[in-house]
Amino acid sequence: MPAARSRGRCRGFSLVELLVVVAIIAALVGLVVPAVQQARSAARRAGCQNNLRQIGIAFHTYHGAKQAFPFASGRPRTGSVTHKEHTHAHEAGEVDGFIRPQSWAITILPYVEEAALAAIYERYCLACPPEDQPADVVAARLPLYNTLSAASGGLDFSALLGPGPAAPDAARRLDDWCFPSPALPGAFTGILVPEGLGWSEEGSSYVRTIAAKPVRMTGVSDGLSNTLAVAESGDYSFDDGRLWQPPRYSWPYVADVGRYVRFGLGTGATPVETSLKPRSRLAGGVVQALAGDTSVRSLAAAIEPGVLTALVSRAGGDRAAE
Repeated sequence: MPAARSRGRCRGFSLVELLVVVAIIAALVGLVVPAVQQARSAARRAGCQNNLRQIGIAFHTYHGAKQAFPFASGRPRTGSVTHKEHTHAHEAGEVDGFIRPQSWAITILPYVEEAALAAIYERYCLACPPEDQPADVVAARLPLYNTLSAASGGLDFSALLGPGPAAPDAARRLDDWCFPSPALPGAFTGILVPEGLGWSEEGSSYVRTIAAKPVRMTGVSDGLSNTLAVAESGDYSFDDGRLWQPPRYSWPYVADVGRYVRFGLGTGATPVETSLKPRSRLAGGVVQALAGDTSVRSLAAAIEPGVLTALVSRAGGDRAAE
């Protein structure tokens, strides 16, 4: 009987065996976790590429309807809401023709199957704080634009406007889009150009006119497939990242709708420079960019600024090799 009990008794793991099992599990986890993270990153990058393609198709559909690409920021239109604040000679509560947002991202909403959201923005007043806006306007989100942005109302993509100022001045970001002196129309060499810079409520006009008409396909003499229009962009790194109230893609100012390419891609030498450079929110040293023919290119973050400038120029006669 004792012998039978001895044969039926279970033998436990030794400490050495247990340590070996733990080591094997740790090794497997070490192999699996990076693979999962890499797969997630690849999926997010693929989603980013798909969103850029949708934007490109919308640009072409818009061009077919309007015979031109949208402005990077276009003519503000009269608002349909009552302004809540006392400004200039108008009393609080009066309708003062306040402007509605006209960034490229808002302009193409009907062409990305977001006509309902476009109608919502008809009630948006740029001059009013969020608490005075319709709740559905302030809370509206669009995955096409802000899948990756961690900022409230952030924008994953921005128009590539051109080289930009040699020494960006954040104090002049509204009227001159960070140019330290008045910006000239020739400074905006991209496919999407601003109609004007700044807005004077007293004069109901731009502080500075840039383009009387938006760019047409025939104006992209370097070729649509050779010219980049939009690229990934990060959040602002000056003013604590809070230049304007959300949603930021509605605001027709440079930090919201466009980026410059004089300094290349990625992180800049100063917070202002970083904010005005195209850069990806994803790791890997790659920035996705949309070409004028709706194709998406992967750009190395270390690309030479001169090459990037040539890729953005629509009519410079300097087609950069890929």
